[in-house]
Amino acid sequence: MILEKLRACWAFSPTVHRNVALFEGFLKGKSFADLAQEHGLSKSRVRQIIDKADRLVGGGILTKAESSKASPRSDFMVDYPYVWNLAEMHRLGSVTPHHFFAELERAGSLERLVDKMKRLPWRTPTTTRELARLVWQKERGESPWPALKRSSMAIVEPSCPADHPDRGLQCQLALEPAFHELAERAAESGWTPARDSLRAPRARRRTLEEQLRQWRD
Repeated sequence: MILEKLRACWAFSPTVHRNVALFEGFLKGKSFADLAQEHGLSKSRVRQIIDKADRLVGGGILTKAESSKASPRSDFMVDYPYVWNLAEMHRLGSVTPHHFFAELERAGSLERLVDKMKRLPWRTPTTTRELARLVWQKERGESPWPALKRSSMAIVEPSCPADHPDRGLQCQLALEPAFHELAERAAESGWTPARDSLRAPRARRRTLEEQLRQWRD
């Protein structure tokens, strides 16, 4: 149970397997010197890792046990270990799970968190809210609100090498449709000045196309 909690707490850390192996070795009676030699680390670094692991599980290994003061966040990470994979699968970013668990700790339960997000949707970052929706859907089989709308805009790949003098021009042409769609979506959401700003991208695009045509000729 302790090792599983550590894996959940370290989650995205690239050294999670090494750190858990260090802690497991320490629990089996290996000394700091033995662990340092086995993993190619200094003794002080090994002690730092063991000390951090001890704090994550609430103490009792290197320090006096204070399980009642252990952060509920660690328990939530064990309860919902798939959150990291969900965030990665849906391209929500590696930081989003940390925000999600912080919000979950403040709320005290998934039910209270979802209720809060329903009442005050603007107070939570979009990606964190989407991750909460996905977790609720996995746990309850239904979505508490509509899924995050993602853009289907595809950006064309460059057709000239990186050192080509017109690379920047082609990049602007490739990004122009995405900017146009972004302004359209902003206008649909009520940002009416965005509609007027669409004229500028169109004018810039005409200028860029003329420049590109001249270069081809």
